[in-house]
Amino acid sequence: MVIGCERYLDDTSRYHVGLALTTRTLEMHGLLSGVSPETRDRIAEVLGRALDDIQAILAPVVATSPAQVETSSFGCGT
Repeated sequence: MVIGCERYLDDTSRYHVGLALTTRTLEMHGLLSGVSPETRDRIAEVLGRALDDIQAILAPVVATSPAQVETSSFGCGT
């Protein structure tokens, strides 16, 4: 089960990012699958607010970033 959100960080399609809550055990999958749609929506809202914060942190970097960037792994499955 995955609950997530994603967005572009600017007006182009170059800076696309997503944030997700992913289950890793059968028990957690069952728990998350069993919550109400309202609860899933609340979780998605929390993830959206976290992505708002991340976007605000990255905004100055995106604004000054060249068109071609080198990618790096940050240890989060990227």
